[in-house]
This record gives sequence, C-alpha cells and structure tokens, in this order.
Amino acid sequence: MNEEVKGLKKSLVMAIVGIMLFLISATGVTFAWFSLSGRAHTNITPMGGTISEGDTVLQISTSYNGPFDKECNLVINGQGGDLRPVSTLDLEHFYRVIMQDDSGMALLYENADKDVDKDTIHGTVYLKCLNVPCDVYFNRDDLKLGSDIQTLAAMRLGMKITSHAGTTIYVFKLDELGDTALAQQTATVPDDNTVVSSITEKGKATYANDISESILSYMAVPVNNGKEYGAGSNLLVKLDADEVATVEYWLYLEGCDKNCINPVQNRDMDISLAFAGVDVE
Repeated sequence: MNEEVKGLKKSLVMAIVGIMLFLISATGVTFAWFSLSGRAHTNITPMGGTISEGDTVLQISTSYNGPFDKECNLVINGQGGDLRPVSTLDLEHFYRVIMQDDSGMALLYENADKDVDKDTIHGTVYLKCLNVPCDVYFNRDDLKLGSDIQTLAAMRLGMKITSHAGTTIYVFKLDELGDTALAQQTATVPDDNTVVSSITEKGKATYANDISESILSYMAVPVNNGKEYGAGSNLLVKLDADEVATVEYWLYLEGCDKNCINPVQNRDMDISLAFAGVDVE
C-alpha cells in the first residue's frame, strides 16, 4: 500500500512538473512586437524647445504665462524618459498588447491611458507671436527626434494644438527624417497601416486606418541664405498678435507599425522640438 501511495505521489508530482513546464513553454515566447524583458524600451532624453533664429517674433515657454523666449527646457509629465509600444488612433486613448500568438500577431490588448506618461514622452509647450500675427511651422534645422532608422520608422509625434481657432490633432510619421528604407519589418496586426481604435472588455481590438501623415510638409522653408523662413506646404497653427497657443505633444512607438519590433529596443536618443514663425503678409 505504501508503495502504491508513493507511486501515486510520484505521479502527481510529475504531473505538476509537467504542467509547470507547459506554462513556462507557453509564456516564454519571444514576441515580434517586443520581447518581454526589463529592457524592452527606448531611452529618450528631452533637450529643449526652440524657435527659429532671425527677426521672427515667435517665442516659446513651458508655462502659459511665460516667461517666453527663443528656447526653453522641455518638461515632461510623470517619470518619462522611456518609450514602450502603444497604439492610438487620435491621442485620446492608448492601448498596449498583452497577448500575442507564437508568430507575434497581437491577440489581446489593455487600456494604457493610466500609464501613458510612463510609456511615452508627453508634455506641453506654449507658443506666442509677439506684437504681430504669424503662421507656425516646424523648424527643420533644430528639430531633433533621433537618427536611429528603426526608431524613426516605428515612432510617431502626436500633437494637440489649441488656439483661438480651436484644437487640431496631428499625428506625424517620422520615416522621412532618416534613411528608414533598411528598417526591419514584421507584421503584428492583420492589416497594414492600421492602429487600435478601441477594445472590448475582453481585450479584443477594433482597428482603424492610421491617420498619421508626413512631417516634412509642415516644415518652414529657409530663405535668404537660411537667415529667414518662408511658408511651408502646411502650417501647424495661425496665431494672432500676442496670442498664446497650447501645444501638447506625445512622442511614442506605434505598436501596430511593422517597424515596431525587437530591433528598436534599447536605443538612446535626444529630442528637441523646434518651431519657426512666418510673418503673415
């Protein structure tokens, strides 16, 4: 009888060990999106915000009430400094994948709104056109969003700009800021050029067309041998004289992007937001 009990106990132990091994093999997958490790992030150092040189009257601040000047140190919300993959349609809600199959395709998501300041670079700057009205564009010369091609290909710059005309939402692709043709790609969602727009209570995603657009058409054009700036193809915001615009920004890795895969991890980069004011004729 004792031998029988011992045998049963041994069988039970082996069964438990077998279950544990199965769980380990099921959860030890290296995901195509990001491998689940303590280093699954990209380090970002916010440097500052600047406006164009020359006779422009555009000024910048980290406070609505100023002081305003030609440059300021970026102040980011929360802990900041790390980028981890999230997905968003319009900067209203952010989602994080929590389960993928063994090929890396996303299966389930969770809402990441409460952690958005940990997973993205999120902050606010204020722009003011002193004494006269002006149109605002990006200043390409001083805009710094890193140089790593994998990161540029996977990253987005989102902005909500509020002025007298209301609030405009922008989501910019950064591919054209570097030679990203050689960036590695792996599909992690069913269709190309889609992002997560919502999820069910059980974490199933609804996907929508990605609204992100090229950032290059929003750049001011250098004129007079680079001493001044002229209008670009698309302006960011039109400001009245002495009006202050609120520019809330998010720098993040778009998890549904084909380029948002393991090679983008563990990068170090500096960022600087830069704008140019063009006089309204």
